[in-house]
Amino acid sequence: MVKLTTAYVERKCSETQSNKSLTKEIDKHHLQRITHLYMNDKFINAIGNFAACKNLKVIYLQNNCISKIENLHFAVNLTHLYLQHNNIMKIENLGTLRNLTKLYLGYNNISIVEGLENLENLIELHIERQRIAPGELLCFDPRTVATLSNCLKVLNVTGNKMNSLRQINDFRFLEILEVKNNSIQDIEDLTESVNALIRLRELFLQGNPVTQCYRYRENLIANSESLVNLDGKDISEICRQFMKKFKTEKLLRQIRRPSKMTLSDDITNSLNLPPAFKRSVSRAIFHQSDPKLSITVTTASGETHPQIFPAWKSASGIKGLRENRIKPRPFWKVSSRSKQSLHSPSVSSVIALPPI
Repeated sequence: MVKLTTAYVERKCSETQSNKSLTKEIDKHHLQRITHLYMNDKFINAIGNFAACKNLKVIYLQNNCISKIENLHFAVNLTHLYLQHNNIMKIENLGTLRNLTKLYLGYNNISIVEGLENLENLIELHIERQRIAPGELLCFDPRTVATLSNCLKVLNVTGNKMNSLRQINDFRFLEILEVKNNSIQDIEDLTESVNALIRLRELFLQGNPVTQCYRYRENLIANSESLVNLDGKDISEICRQFMKKFKTEKLLRQIRRPSKMTLSDDITNSLNLPPAFKRSVSRAIFHQSDPKLSITVTTASGETHPQIFPAWKSASGIKGLRENRIKPRPFWKVSSRSKQSLHSPSVSSVIALPPI
């Protein structure tokens, strides 16, 4: 296995230079001048001391065997760090990289997004498809969330078994969010999160169970003021206004809809009784087998007033019990007979006319 050190970097730079020219050799200050370091696919398993490359701005370390992030404290000018396809289990030792704007950590073993409290200039975070243990999901440390909520604009958490976006509701500068192939299925929870991300412009949710919900796309469009692309499809302003108007009309219709009151509530609400007593009266009305139910109500002044209710089972229009259920008399029988008596005259009422 290979350890990334100054000597290793110098040797690789010499090999690269010799491939370009057989006569030129790198000088002793070459490592101090380089700004991009390409160390991908080198079977590197550890990051050693290569502080001689102090002007690095971009480091490519993807497709290696690195298990720990370390010895990067010298790279204060670093803006891009590529660490995809390694064996990293924890985000650590990045506190000195205050100029870092893009961090790529996809395809590792990370289960908690942490250790980014000092990266106040981080704009893009790519942490997709982590090899997470069964039963676990990707989580965000609150301290990291507090920092990223003020700077992060692009977030990729594809394929991390996430079932909600509530952890990132405070990312008020987030513009692009990729959450493909996760376990999000609650449309109401998702709608609240999308509504909280006030600058979100592009959202990708393919592969989540929530995409199969009824009017999934319409709900998200109606609850977002900034969304312009959903699952790779553009959203026009006309479509957004139509969805918002449809949502408003639906809410108004629900408000105007009269509430349905049961018979027991209608009877007990007419009395000025405590809630527990109302429930007792309601049960007694429906289960009392006597011809009538009588109770006495005492007012605050000490006066007593009797309240008498007819028995439910003995009320008119009730046939009796059928399979332990009360069977009311069908109302249409009376109406049909009355209608028949109005429109079909009897034989006795027919008047015979004389022949012409």
